[in-house]
Amino acid sequence: MRSPIRKTMDVVAVFFVAIYLAPIYWIALTSVKPMSEINSKEPVWLFEPTMEHYAEAFVRFEFGKALLNSSIIVFSATIITMILALIAAYALARMRLRGADILSLFILSLRFMPAVVIAMPFYLMFVTFGLIDSHIGMIIVYVGYGLPFAVWIMRGFLLDLPKEIEEAARLDGLGWLSIIRRIILPLSGPGIAVTAIFTFVFNWNEYLFALYLTQADAVTLPIQIAKMVDAYTVLWGTISASVVMQLVPMVIVVFLLQRHMIRGLALGAVK
Repeated sequence: MRSPIRKTMDVVAVFFVAIYLAPIYWIALTSVKPMSEINSKEPVWLFEPTMEHYAEAFVRFEFGKALLNSSIIVFSATIITMILALIAAYALARMRLRGADILSLFILSLRFMPAVVIAMPFYLMFVTFGLIDSHIGMIIVYVGYGLPFAVWIMRGFLLDLPKEIEEAARLDGLGWLSIIRRIILPLSGPGIAVTAIFTFVFNWNEYLFALYLTQADAVTLPIQIAKMVDAYTVLWGTISASVVMQLVPMVIVVFLLQRHMIRGLALGAVK
């Protein structure tokens, strides 16, 4: 039989979950409401659902193109970031480098730099090299800005892996790249999952760099959704439908990696 304290904690947990999910529920509800019901002064709970807002997002605002751009840019940037972060974190965690801890803090401090500070330098550099409004340009930005944080997280997980396994592998003649591929990669699955989710979610929702560095061909979802607001109207139904569709890939990624993510967060809590 559960204690009163446990019951109270369960009630509090359900309350906070409900608070968190309420805006998402309201957005999903608004996405299928007719415009007449959305503009009603009183909340309308009973109505005939419509998919017109989803259709408008694809037809009028080219949501499909923005979704494709975001998918190409974000998935590519996340994969490249994870590969580079794993190699760099392994070097900082295992190789005998003087001042490795200080170097790690310095790398992390680069992530603390406000995005607006480096947005203009990126813009000037991309104009020079012809990378404005290109997938490659956005991938470079997201990898460069997300890599310090990914390296810092991965290093923390790699420091907790036993060195004896790697030493045994070296005695068997494996090089450091083979050790990473055959040993470190399988053992650090939880850390990789946590880092990948953080990196993916940040890139998927990023707005400032995309605002500066894209125009038409490489426009991402946050920029395209912002275009649904002008000086005279706010298309709440279309915005809500777009937000719902933008959430779907994030939910899928988290669902696929949730088992490793929970293990990774548990390891972080133990540390």
